[in-house]
Amino acid sequence: MTAGLERLPARVELYPNYPNPFNPSTTLRFALREAGRVQLEIRNVRGQLVQVIADRVFEAGTHTLTWNGTDEGGRAVASGIYLVRLIVGSEVATGRLTLVK
Repeated sequence: MTAGLERLPARVELYPNYPNPFNPSTTLRFALREAGRVQLEIRNVRGQLVQVIADRVFEAGTHTLTWNGTDEGGRAVASGIYLVRLIVGSEVATGRLTLVK
């Protein structure tokens, strides 16, 4: 592989977060075949929105964001299982996060 070039995925990819379980923050990685509007959300197991991590256009390639275990108001959330939801156009990918305090 040539330096500076990365292989683009065939479709939207959401990679497992690291670390998992986590405390106090975790890294979220995803890859896009082409540029597009990305919505990256954290939801609780009931499906309720906890925090929007991203809602903007990203270039093609791999991207890394961090969730620090807080809600939209900046308040720390309780230990438990959370879902990360990546929405790009009509494609949706989900993952499972475990916050342990």
